[in-house]
Amino acid sequence: MKGRLFNAVRSGASDTMIQITNLFAIAGLSVWAGVIGQVTRAQNANPREVLWYRTPAPIWDHALPVGNGRLGAMVFGGANAGANNGDLQVSPKNAPLMDGSQTSGADEHLQLNESSLWKGSRADRLNPRAHEAVPQIRKLLLESKGLDGTKISAAEKMAQKDMIGIPPGMPGYSTLGDLYLRSLKHGVISDYRRQLDLGSGVVRVTYAMDGVRYTREVFASVPDEVIVARLTADRKGTIAFRASMDRPADFTVTARGRDTLILREGADHKDQIHFRGEALFVPAGGSVRAEGSEIVVADADSVTILIAAATDFKGGPFAGGDPEAQCERALRAARKRSAQEILARQEAVYEPIFRNMVLHLGPPQGASDDLPTDERVKRVSEGSDDLGLQEMYFQFARYLLISSSRPDGLPANLQGIWAAGIDNPWGSKWTININTEMNYWLAEPAGLGNTMLPLINLIDMVRTPATGTGTQAARTYYGAGGFVIHHNTDLWGDADPIDGYQWGIWPMGGAWLSLQAWDHYAFTLDKEFLRTRAWPILHDASLFFLDYLVDDSSGHLVTGPSISPENRYRLPDGSDHSLTMGPTMDIEIVRELFTRTLDAGRILGEDPGFLKQVMEATDKLPSFAVGKHGQLQEWQQDYDEPEPGHRHISPLWALFPGTQISPEQTPELAKAARVLLERRLSYGGGQTGWSRAWVVNFWDRLHDGKQAYDSLQVMIRQSTFPNLMDTHPPGVFQIDGNLGAANGMLEALMQSRWTPEAVQVELLPAVPAEWAEGWLKGLRLRGGAAADMRWKDGKVVSLELHSAADGTIRLVLPAGQVIAGATVAGQTIPVGADGVMHLKRGTSYYVTFH
Repeated sequence: MKGRLFNAVRSGASDTMIQITNLFAIAGLSVWAGVIGQVTRAQNANPREVLWYRTPAPIWDHALPVGNGRLGAMVFGGANAGANNGDLQVSPKNAPLMDGSQTSGADEHLQLNESSLWKGSRADRLNPRAHEAVPQIRKLLLESKGLDGTKISAAEKMAQKDMIGIPPGMPGYSTLGDLYLRSLKHGVISDYRRQLDLGSGVVRVTYAMDGVRYTREVFASVPDEVIVARLTADRKGTIAFRASMDRPADFTVTARGRDTLILREGADHKDQIHFRGEALFVPAGGSVRAEGSEIVVADADSVTILIAAATDFKGGPFAGGDPEAQCERALRAARKRSAQEILARQEAVYEPIFRNMVLHLGPPQGASDDLPTDERVKRVSEGSDDLGLQEMYFQFARYLLISSSRPDGLPANLQGIWAAGIDNPWGSKWTININTEMNYWLAEPAGLGNTMLPLINLIDMVRTPATGTGTQAARTYYGAGGFVIHHNTDLWGDADPIDGYQWGIWPMGGAWLSLQAWDHYAFTLDKEFLRTRAWPILHDASLFFLDYLVDDSSGHLVTGPSISPENRYRLPDGSDHSLTMGPTMDIEIVRELFTRTLDAGRILGEDPGFLKQVMEATDKLPSFAVGKHGQLQEWQQDYDEPEPGHRHISPLWALFPGTQISPEQTPELAKAARVLLERRLSYGGGQTGWSRAWVVNFWDRLHDGKQAYDSLQVMIRQSTFPNLMDTHPPGVFQIDGNLGAANGMLEALMQSRWTPEAVQVELLPAVPAEWAEGWLKGLRLRGGAAADMRWKDGKVVSLELHSAADGTIRLVLPAGQVIAGATVAGQTIPVGADGVMHLKRGTSYYVTFH
């Protein structure tokens, strides 16, 4: 079907020319709307791709996100009348808003972000005493044998004073500000609907008032570098509103001409990033004028609002420059196009990415699929199962990553790109002792490999002296080559330990991030990427540890001073401590780093002498140990724990995302890993969103589909806002839980493990009974293949493999199944008795099973 759409951006204001455009359905999933002036399509034909609600969002936790990787907005679908605009994620202060009586659906509120807007500036934060202190701290810890509380306390005191950065914190990410549209039309609102269509990335609000049907649509455009808001009505001359902008602090707002609002930093903003946001109002019909620092639109047929934002930050993918010039360039180009053209250009970028991976869980659920999303979340929190909501949750996670991580931008931070404060929880930085890495577990298997590139760019920012302090910290703190990053980094590539010794003295962040670069190669087999991007990172990360590791006097090389992230151990004398030598997670990460460095070096034919050093160091790393409870030990000693239900489950890193523990290859270690996991959970662990998401992946790797499914249900029941965003105590958004749990859904269905001989692919390793049937399309595997699979009752029904590279895989089937045969273009090909298949680039394989 065709729809009739009005273009209304090409000229300035009330004398705008109106043109008719015919646009066709995209992807066969839905049709263009027929309401005059709308830019989006009608209701998506797949209800599992549409989040929708019957009321406006009174608070941020209920608003809906849009983003283009650099610009982001939380769309409320209404605005509050009082002083509390709903941005604060503070439950007691928001309680009076929750009945919706202060929120008008005729108004609109957009909370805006720009990814390079951070507080502070570049500064030397490295502690000048660290170089002399580290050997003394290490000596105290080694002499303590892990048992002398006096010496350990002395080491911790010295670490706090002489290793933590100066100042002890890093700058954080900040909001750009807020845009409000206050309707000048008043009446009783009926038939209100607010939705986010994941298939198009458009938020749409519709309602009726005084016999008029109103529509607002908001989306973010990658090619045009703007956020677009489009207001239409089915009766001419009925759109009227007053627009304003503000920010929690440090801002000024002015109007330019009759149609543009400008938000920028305040008069006292010194020695920080300069920023600017501009909103251009383009009505068709009616009038537009400035009144002080507001814009007033009256009697319009429709209005398009173009929002641009920029900073003068220079570094990584950002060239810097005058924010005003950047905004005006974007607006000047965007206003030459209609809203429909901007949307069509955006969909041409977005839809191929979003559509390249599909997961479908079970048949339609009728009444459940037709309920508003918040009601479905509430039902699950009360004990229901909702496979359609789980499917939506998965695609929402993919949407968040696509919208917050573009190849030419910055990686997703703790909040992706959506954060409402000047100061946000944990600074909304890149926290790399789990959170940032979890953000990207989903990227490769879910067909979003290009979203990984900003993370790899960040590693290069930190390790390049002109843009970060990773090499400087390695040299001045530890006298080592290569580069190091501790548990956080920021826009300026700071690598120093921060916050306090019990959090910051953890030199493993750079090593863990480096493995993300290896994994991008493992999924793509892009040898040029391995040579030019991944190998320099792996080499330099390994070089650091060759210099940094120390003999523990028993013939082992260990890390230290270090911690098991954020956890503490208890000595026999009753004292609790954090600092130690060779915690299990450290050793696991170093072993994996060295292994992948050796793999990459052999593939590329790199320096044999360097690879020999790496191999010899690998052989000297301590082995795993099993403690008195049968659990995998967290430290070199079998300590008691003051917090046995700790949110970090660090020793299981080797189970996931690492590859050193598996039920098939190391059954005894897998058993010990299970004991540790069960103990953590029995003592109340897994209560944060990201921690429970990690638990889902652990259970997948242990092939326990029931426990994995139960933990996914816990995620939705207690760690999910009505807008499906993940919540972290005390009720703030963190994106990691969304992305980590979605990856766990894929790990239940298919797991791939790279080895030099063949990629092992496990089919349905942890499929829960609740997912009795389903299908997926486009799941990426290590080894350069993509898989389409159907399953029913725990068995694979069909499998298609589409290979983008030459390679060998080994299929591991559910118990009781064997391969019946495999064909290419109808011709039978051999498959080994052990499930081994040799794949050729550009070839598709159809596999059948008994």
